[in-house]
Amino acid sequence: MAPYTDAHRLFLQALISHRILKEEYAIQLYRNCCNLTGEEVDDERFLDFIATLNDSVGQFDMEIRKMHDETTGEPNWALVNTNGDEIAQLATEYTASEIAYFKRLIDLIVRADDDAFSVTSIVALREASKLKTPITKSAAEALLDKFVDDRWLIKARNGRYSMDIRCLLELQGYLRGEYEDEILECTLCLDILTKGQRCDVQNCSARLHHHCARNYFGPHRGEETVCMTCKTTWYAKNVVGDDGQASVAGGGVSRRRGRAVLKKEKDDENVMDVEGGLDEEQEEELIRRPRKKVDKGKGKAPARMVVDNDE
Repeated sequence: MAPYTDAHRLFLQALISHRILKEEYAIQLYRNCCNLTGEEVDDERFLDFIATLNDSVGQFDMEIRKMHDETTGEPNWALVNTNGDEIAQLATEYTASEIAYFKRLIDLIVRADDDAFSVTSIVALREASKLKTPITKSAAEALLDKFVDDRWLIKARNGRYSMDIRCLLELQGYLRGEYEDEILECTLCLDILTKGQRCDVQNCSARLHHHCARNYFGPHRGEETVCMTCKTTWYAKNVVGDDGQASVAGGGVSRRRGRAVLKKEKDDENVMDVEGGLDEEQEEELIRRPRKKVDKGKGKAPARMVVDNDE
């Protein structure tokens, strides 16, 4: 295992600040941290770099995990809690009533009929009034906006709410434990699936993320696509949740009714920013340092949401 260095420290500070990074930004951040600290840049060692970080943060029940966005298929990295009490993570950001409300929303989303994995805005707002400590409609609207801004939920154009990648990453232990019979898994990657495609045969358990389906069936383009489990014809129109056409700021519509648009990604310079541990001159250098050229072959995971018992 490679030693823990200042580059690891800077990378971790930035990841804590940004919570989730697309892989392309995470790799660029890795390069800039190495350049700033005078360490060799090698993209092929990026996974080893992450492994060293995980060896360090593991003692604090944390882990840097990778997951693909269910709609776009883009890989993302995030720092998540692994202590088995993920919902308790929310206590650092939300009140007890707000956490109870979030739990109710997750319950409605997971138990939605016909693998919809979403809830309408009307139902979501109505649920706020049913808590032991009721939340007003205006407060619930603001709280739903915060859940979306914090990447816990997605809001579709038609007003339906579903789980965003941060929720699936940070709360996967809670979701698998609390909803063992309701949560679906992708037949290929085995990650939780709330948006994707399903086999046309009712009793077949095959489910695929949209990007996993593209990767699996892509090489056989032009041929009849068949289910990898029951071998019947596979129809991409049989969707679970969102059909993958959603766009952010209000996502799209479909049987999964909609993945809200992700909040616009920070540009490369902002993503490269590292908070804490640097003076202004060093921060400026990290943000503006140009990408370092390397020889051929070289160059190559948070706030927590804790869920306790409902109020």
